[in-house]
Amino acid sequence: MRALACILATGVVLGVGACAGPPNAADRSYRGVVASPYVAPTVSAGPSTTASAAPPPGLGTPLAGWVDRPRRFGLTVWGSSSCPPVPTRIEATGPDRVTITFEEARERACTADLAPTTYEFTVPAGADSLPLAVTLADSQGQAMHTLVLE
Repeated sequence: MRALACILATGVVLGVGACAGPPNAADRSYRGVVASPYVAPTVSAGPSTTASAAPPPGLGTPLAGWVDRPRRFGLTVWGSSSCPPVPTRIEATGPDRVTITFEEARERACTADLAPTTYEFTVPAGADSLPLAVTLADSQGQAMHTLVLE
């Protein structure tokens, strides 16, 4: 009986581990939008050269904002609330640039909704200049979006 309990416990642990998905490279994650997303100013198209705030990004557009400038930033991505995209790697690709690689959840049913998930990251060593360009890449390394933090 005790041997059966050990076998069942091992099976549960292995089963849960198989459902865990890819490793998360973020320091912290939560449902919702980054607290203070930065929207870069744009120059108006008219004869005036005054800068105006860019329109708010559309639903589904990634957002970035400083959590503790210039050491930590938050990044909001959109996807299934039950299987959000997971950042698996962050690396400095230049003194003013980082790349974050994302993977989709695998091998489980996901809801077909569009929900925000925010991940917080520490700026990696080697990326110590501002503004900071944050490139989101897919699991094959293809750039999907680039956001700039002033």
